[in-house]
Amino acid sequence: MQPIFSDPTPRWVPFATAGAIAACVWGGSVWQQMDIVFATQFTLGLMVLMLIGILLQGRLFWRDQVGELGSDGGVFRAATSTWVGSGRTVEFAPHETSDWVARPKSGGKELSSVAFKAKGQALELSFLSPRLVDLQAISAMQPIFFAGVKRDYPELKSIG
Repeated sequence: MQPIFSDPTPRWVPFATAGAIAACVWGGSVWQQMDIVFATQFTLGLMVLMLIGILLQGRLFWRDQVGELGSDGGVFRAATSTWVGSGRTVEFAPHETSDWVARPKSGGKELSSVAFKAKGQALELSFLSPRLVDLQAISAMQPIFFAGVKRDYPELKSIG
């Protein structure tokens, strides 16, 4: 399948943030003259809680966010984003989509995302900072809807 949309999840960000938080907590505890064993145990416990939070957040928050969309002309395959592991894969034809919605950014002048259902499963394409967008190929999913999106958001262009 030819990729037509790609918005990869920066998987390293939550782990780097958790590591920085743990280092600051441990360093601050030692700086405040706390027992090193207690500071280490507390920091390890905090790390476990943050890792559990990262795993849950990656599975629940981005449940419908499409990381990559591909097409071979008539069939589309969407893979959802997660922090760890692989997300869901939904394969669908254009006639199996419904409930198309274009969501603007808070200012209303730029497109934030396009949400739709494919085979009854909610999916969302984020247009905030994608790496690849082939508007002509994406428009094949719902030509009339995307004609309206292109009219409403004239700055929307193919990327990559």
